[in-house]
Amino acid sequence: MTEMNGMKLLKSPKVWVPLLGLLITLAIYAGYVRYNQFYVSTEDSAVDGNIVLISANTNGRVMEFPLNQGDPVFKGQELARIDTTGFQNLRMINETNQTAFKDLQDAISTVASLKVLLLNAESQYRRGVRLRKGGFITVQDLENLKTTLDDDRSRLAQAKKVVLADRMRLEITESHPLNYTVHSPIDGQVAERIAQIGEVVSPGQPLLSVVNPRDIWVTAKVKETRMTLVRVGQPVDIDVDTYPDHKFHGHVERILPVSAAAVSLLPPENASGTFVKVIQRIPVRIHVDDAGPYVLRPGMSTEIRIHIRKGSPW
Repeated sequence: MTEMNGMKLLKSPKVWVPLLGLLITLAIYAGYVRYNQFYVSTEDSAVDGNIVLISANTNGRVMEFPLNQGDPVFKGQELARIDTTGFQNLRMINETNQTAFKDLQDAISTVASLKVLLLNAESQYRRGVRLRKGGFITVQDLENLKTTLDDDRSRLAQAKKVVLADRMRLEITESHPLNYTVHSPIDGQVAERIAQIGEVVSPGQPLLSVVNPRDIWVTAKVKETRMTLVRVGQPVDIDVDTYPDHKFHGHVERILPVSAAAVSLLPPENASGTFVKVIQRIPVRIHVDDAGPYVLRPGMSTEIRIHIRKGSPW
């Protein structure tokens, strides 16, 4: 009778349903423990890269800025032109313009005077030639007239060069050539255009940012409690949300020496005297081995799985 009651009790849903749930829970927990013995995984990871902020190193106004976000750039390419004239330099330029204009006027007056002297020298030489034919002057006198004529021609030619140089100097100073050009230090693409044409910038102010899409990696922030067996060189499986049908592979390239909180903009401080222990995360840099034709851009969300043991847990 007792055995029959026991059998009925075991067949009762009130008994076997909780037992089945307990067995399933134990199986899931055992699988979780077994999985963690072989893998360290996290969703707190993303594609990363060197985003270079290109700044101005002089005061001035942005006059030329032909690039937009996504435009390709090459190392050494001119990115922007900054007019560094400023109000203080304008006064100096105006003074230079006045000096150049005065020099130009003087040079033009000198040319006009030399033209008169040259006409007189030519007339004297032609008269000397006639007098020499009549025997009224000597050969030396004619040579002196010829020398004077050549000197006047040379002086006039030199004065015309001075006029041309003064004109060029005046045109250059009037164009305000005190410009500073910004060039790209790397090959890549414009990630963000920060400044605008006409904006006044100061030294150190960012103008734009450039990123090289080929120089990328994955930064994963792993819980410190899971870092015990993580080593440089271990293989990594990478899932990128942008490419759900493709699995990337890589390896642990570097383990950063500080936690993510220690280098944050506002690191945690226990100033109130209370303390709540929070599991820290250690940044791990992962090199992507087989990006291939797929374009990975900084900021893309990823999920990673580090193989801390050889083989498979199943």
